[in-house]
Amino acid sequence: MEYKIIKLNSARNCLRYIIRAFEIGEIYIPYYLCSCIRHSILKEDCKIHFYHIDENFMPACNFREDDFILYPNYWGVCSEIVEKLALQYKNLIVDNAHSFYSEPLGIASFTSVRKFFPKLRDGAVLYSSRVFVSDFRTDEFDYEMKELDYNEIIKNERRIDDSDIKIISNCTASLFDEVDLENAKQKRLSNFYGWHEQLKNSNSLKIDLRKDEVPFCYPYLAKTQNDADTLVKELGNKGITIYRYWENLPESFSESIFQKQLVAIPIY
Repeated sequence: MEYKIIKLNSARNCLRYIIRAFEIGEIYIPYYLCSCIRHSILKEDCKIHFYHIDENFMPACNFREDDFILYPNYWGVCSEIVEKLALQYKNLIVDNAHSFYSEPLGIASFTSVRKFFPKLRDGAVLYSSRVFVSDFRTDEFDYEMKELDYNEIIKNERRIDDSDIKIISNCTASLFDEVDLENAKQKRLSNFYGWHEQLKNSNSLKIDLRKDEVPFCYPYLAKTQNDADTLVKELGNKGITIYRYWENLPESFSESIFQKQLVAIPIY
């Protein structure tokens, strides 16, 4: 499949672009997903159907052939599932926000520049097999080249939440061109395997990283919520900030073990 590459200001706005390009009226998304994705879909007056995932991150249901399905490559370690779904469903959309280096699959996929390169404030890359004529403005905002603390991250997230679909900012585009992608990849892999060596025996997730996978984080699934909370505290004492994924899930969702027991350890 041939893809057009479009650089926008955020991954969530890539999805909004896809909804417009393919004129999607209804879409299936997993319960276990960032609330910003739900809000972005609703901004496009698109109806949401939720689905569950099993303990291996596989959709726990079957879809109809023509359904539009969003599947996130969780933590960047679910490429095999993405490939299976792409073969099975013709309208698959892949959320590669956790898997920047993955090849595009499905009718469209998108990555997040700012998630993989923490000093960047905006940016996402969309690979779409369909485009439409548009006149989006370029994103503009005050920019200081540094890693953000927690409060600054929240402020930046709110700015992105309020933003319309825009082209990636000139500043981010310029800085991104200077990123050594190969060096960043090798650093992530080295950090990933460092954590894996320490934690693999107690990790409830049995991770067998493929050669083409470059994860977003090291996903550690604790045996109990107390074990997860203890690990988060221990890492915090070492100066490692852990963000729990995801707190604001739909009210109709019965909490999964991932929400309470998964610790996403940063590896950038």
